[in-house]
Amino acid sequence: MFSTTIRSLNAGSRLFAALLLTLPAILLASCEKVIDLDLKGVEAKYVIEGTLTNEAGGCRVLISQTKDFDENNDFPGISGAVVSISSQGSEAPVLLTETEPGIYEASSFAGSSGTTYLLEVIIGGTTYTASSTMPEQVNMDTIYVTEENIFGENWKLANIEFPDPAGIENKYRYIQYINGEKTEGFYTRDDELVDGRTFETKLYMDPGTDEEDRIQSGDELTIEMQCIDADMYTYWFSLEQGATGDGSPATPANPVSNIRGGALGYFSAHTTQVKTMIAP
Repeated sequence: MFSTTIRSLNAGSRLFAALLLTLPAILLASCEKVIDLDLKGVEAKYVIEGTLTNEAGGCRVLISQTKDFDENNDFPGISGAVVSISSQGSEAPVLLTETEPGIYEASSFAGSSGTTYLLEVIIGGTTYTASSTMPEQVNMDTIYVTEENIFGENWKLANIEFPDPAGIENKYRYIQYINGEKTEGFYTRDDELVDGRTFETKLYMDPGTDEEDRIQSGDELTIEMQCIDADMYTYWFSLEQGATGDGSPATPANPVSNIRGGALGYFSAHTTQVKTMIAP
């Protein structure tokens, strides 16, 4: 009697378990339905990326346009714009020439530290403007490579060192190239904690970077240092925070632009300095 009861319970348990296993499949099959998402399109916006440096050949404005998420990632340049840059107190603006579709340049025009420059872009009768002040130049003293253990692997990392001028609010941006190829990442720094002292910074790479894309012995390592104004620091810093995914609710979907008139992008008047070395 007891054994019969046990067999009955075991049989019932197996049947119940079988029902539990098949029930989700039955429910899913009965509930299956094609859902069409009505995703509204986003209005296309112009993207203006303008730079003016303290060296000839550093005046360039790129103009493109955003697309909906379901379109391809080909962003052709916008031709036919009227692009000019002027400085406060200047008699006439410098007119940039379209050298390729969406690329506007003034190859001989160089900026000066302490001067505020005004960018004006006219596209189809709509005017977009921006301003940027070129800071005083601060130069790198040296760049060198150190090794650091990251998640159990040895990485070679670029280091930058220079004396920071005292009493001046300095903001810097760095761009790293390995064998002539620009690496991913945004590197922005300020001197809030090191004003007037030796400035040392290390350029960490994304932990997901493939080994062949990291710094290797014998690689040509190039670092560009830009001295940027406060607006451009905000722009690049917001991009850096968005890229690192710090989880802050204040991180914007788009970086904080200094372009006025409804376009995205930036206009940066900055100094530039480049140093190159061979990684040991």
